[in-house]
Amino acid sequence: MTRVMKRIPLLLALIGASPALHAADLMEVYRDALSSDPVYASARAARDAGLEALPEGRSQLLPSLGLSGSQNRSDIDRSGSQSGYDSRVWSLSLSQPLFRWQNWAAYKQGEERAKQAEAQFASAGQDLILRVAQAYFDVLLAQDNVDLARAQKAAISEQLAQAKINFEVGTATITDTNDAQARYDLVNAQEIAAGNDLEVKRQTLQQIIGKYPGSLNPLGSALSLSLPEPD
Repeated sequence: MTRVMKRIPLLLALIGASPALHAADLMEVYRDALSSDPVYASARAARDAGLEALPEGRSQLLPSLGLSGSQNRSDIDRSGSQSGYDSRVWSLSLSQPLFRWQNWAAYKQGEERAKQAEAQFASAGQDLILRVAQAYFDVLLAQDNVDLARAQKAAISEQLAQAKINFEVGTATITDTNDAQARYDLVNAQEIAAGNDLEVKRQTLQQIIGKYPGSLNPLGSALSLSLPEPD
């Protein structure tokens, strides 16, 4: 998990301070993913199951302790007179094999399985960071595309209105008006497509963090990245 956490500052450097209220930053989204992402949760469960192989293998090398007990009742009939007694037996056994190759092999296998489980879980942590960052920035990019389409639509809407006025007063032809209308229809379709893409990107992030994402902090204006170690 240490290797995973070393990647986080690099990703956080991509997010600057934002004055937006109630906007989640990359670290908040990552924390939500740690507790909600189903892929990471599955990897954690597999890691925990793999770690159980170590104590199971170690148990083959430890002493075994056994405890058993019994109780008997004996009745004696002597000239019409009956008597009896109870007997109890307890036994405690302790055994320790000096050396059994199959037990030692089972212990070493369990040790390797535990190491493998840890390595796979660390890899899942790295994958989670990449998936969170990718989904986070995809949402930001999709939001920028929506904003751009809206700005273009507002500008072309003004051009269309002006073209209609010019046509009415006779300073422009119907071709100019139709051309402005066609550009407006195109940018309107682009805005709808950008909005649909934004919704898809939000749903992708939702699958990772377990809830529908609200506002996200945008990229900071000053972006300063440090070199990785080793370079």
